[in-house]
Amino acid sequence: MKQIGLFLIFLITPFILSKTKAQVLDSLQLFESITDIEKLIQQGSPQNQPPPVVVPANQQRRDTVFTQPQIPLLRKNPLDSLYRRKANGTLQLPDNLYNQRSLSGLTFRDTIFYNPLFLPMIFTGKILPPDLSFYPAEEDDLYKGFLISPDKTFAPRLTHNEFIQNTRRDFYRNYPDRVGFSVLHFDSLPSPAQSREVIEDFNPFKELLSTETSYSLDAPALDKMEIKRKYWIYNGEHSFQLSQSYFSPNWHKGGTSNFTFVNNHIVRMNYHKNKVRFNNTLEWRLSVFTAPDDTLRKYRIGDDLIRYFGDFGIDAFHKNWSYSTNLDVRSQVFNNYPANSNDLRSAFLAPLYANGGIGLKYNLDKRSEKVRHRRTRLDLHLAPISFNFRYIGNEKVNVKRYGIEEGKNSKIDLGSTITANLIYDFNRYISWNSRLKYFTSYDKVEAEFENTLNMALTNAFSTRFFLNLRYDDAVPPDPKYKYLQVTQLLSFGLNYKW
Repeated sequence: MKQIGLFLIFLITPFILSKTKAQVLDSLQLFESITDIEKLIQQGSPQNQPPPVVVPANQQRRDTVFTQPQIPLLRKNPLDSLYRRKANGTLQLPDNLYNQRSLSGLTFRDTIFYNPLFLPMIFTGKILPPDLSFYPAEEDDLYKGFLISPDKTFAPRLTHNEFIQNTRRDFYRNYPDRVGFSVLHFDSLPSPAQSREVIEDFNPFKELLSTETSYSLDAPALDKMEIKRKYWIYNGEHSFQLSQSYFSPNWHKGGTSNFTFVNNHIVRMNYHKNKVRFNNTLEWRLSVFTAPDDTLRKYRIGDDLIRYFGDFGIDAFHKNWSYSTNLDVRSQVFNNYPANSNDLRSAFLAPLYANGGIGLKYNLDKRSEKVRHRRTRLDLHLAPISFNFRYIGNEKVNVKRYGIEEGKNSKIDLGSTITANLIYDFNRYISWNSRLKYFTSYDKVEAEFENTLNMALTNAFSTRFFLNLRYDDAVPPDPKYKYLQVTQLLSFGLNYKW
């Protein structure tokens, strides 16, 4: 209502001022009395009544005083003494006040005071805030980067105590007459010196750092002892597995393809002191399988091998090379028979193979820098002077089967030997063991190539694939495989390393 009155006043004022010079003073007084907001607020209060308004004589109509409309008003307005109000409560102005000449130069902002909060809701398309930012707000935290938050320390307590002290100090200064006592009125209160002593005696940090029992910081007396270097290193592998095996018909010791139980044991004893190296490897392989097609026995021997390999060397011109001599001895433990026959095919020391030589040895032990647990170990023996010995220690075994002349039980050949042992660890669980032996007497050739792939499922279970290729042209050839002999083994079971 106040805004409507002000709007009408700004419209009426130019017409009143243009009528006559005699009413200028009265119009100015009227304008000032209406536009004085502070005065109008005071007049609107119950204890103040609005001042009387003087109406010019030339503007008086027949009824000098207009009758007020029957509209309940919260407070009186000076314009009610000049103009009538409509039924809706608005003032009814004369028609001659509305003309283009009197309204020229006026704008909406010149005639009314408005609050944008109460204007009609109109969508302008401005949804995003003006201070929108895609960067995080900067934090003005003085304690940022500290290991302990200030809220978990004594900082809040110290701030509170400082506030209490400042409040009490201000009270002492502003209201000294209200402080009726001091510490001097009480005899039981401790003095400042005594307070410091109490704080030091009951310091909580000293209690936290103290211990129930005290210990001496003196170094204890230790008995001197000499730590001796360990020159022998022992390690081994043991496995008990269930496997499927295959043997070619001309395998030199015989065998039958079947499912088998496999035992494999390897023990290594290596010695290294200064420039002297002495390596020893003892291996025993045994596979036992059922023989349903054999009417003479329920169980048969598949692969039976007991082998010793040793090399002795002295470091040579390079750290990886050494002068060495090696010895390889192989045989078996149990008797082996063909199916449905009592003819002895092989037995203990029948056959017995022995190979030795003198030459150079190359040793390599390298760990991968990119892949963890990847490791390569290689032993290469070059023996330009070597021997190859065969022996049959059982008269029931056919000596021709092992390349020995009839009537003799042994044979020795001189020549050269190359032996290579490789252990390649792909990772912690998969490794490949390979062994190559090549001997030639410059007339005959005997070669073996063994490969074993170990895949450990856990620390105790593993899968093993074994493939052995053998070439020997000193024995009678087979119609199908000629001088090549093959054995293959796939097993799964327990595995243990130490």
